[in-house]
Amino acid sequence: MIDAHTPDAEHPGTGGVAGADPAAGDPRVLSVTLPAEAGQLPGLRRRLGGWLTGRGVPDDLRDDVVLACDEAVANAVEHGYRGAVGMVGMTASVLPDSVTLVVVDHGEWRRAAPGEHRGWGLPMIEGLADRVDLVHANGRTTLTAHFTRRPAGG
Repeated sequence: MIDAHTPDAEHPGTGGVAGADPAAGDPRVLSVTLPAEAGQLPGLRRRLGGWLTGRGVPDDLRDDVVLACDEAVANAVEHGYRGAVGMVGMTASVLPDSVTLVVVDHGEWRRAAPGEHRGWGLPMIEGLADRVDLVHANGRTTLTAHFTRRPAGG
């Protein structure tokens, strides 16, 4: 199992809610591990979107988080595993002032070759989130996207 929700010294900013235990059903945290297959994306989008709605996340922010998740998981499938078998972990956490999304894979990340166009996924995520941390270390890639919850009308 990919542990996407536990912060550690090697992967700072990997999200999680202090004191939260996703395995114990903490309502602030949704943790999902799924096969790194494009066919898994529609179900993940529905599950995450419904979960965020159930926690009172405004529609526009919910849509941004779901789109960022979709792009991050699609990147893990396409670039991380390149057709090989693997798993992707996704954790979302909701606090009164923020939403954090963490996507983790154990695929083979590589830098783009000079002149190689890799797509718009990461730039899109960076445009949607207030901050994005991307860490490649110890055989895994961890993307953490931080979103600010703004008061209604603000």
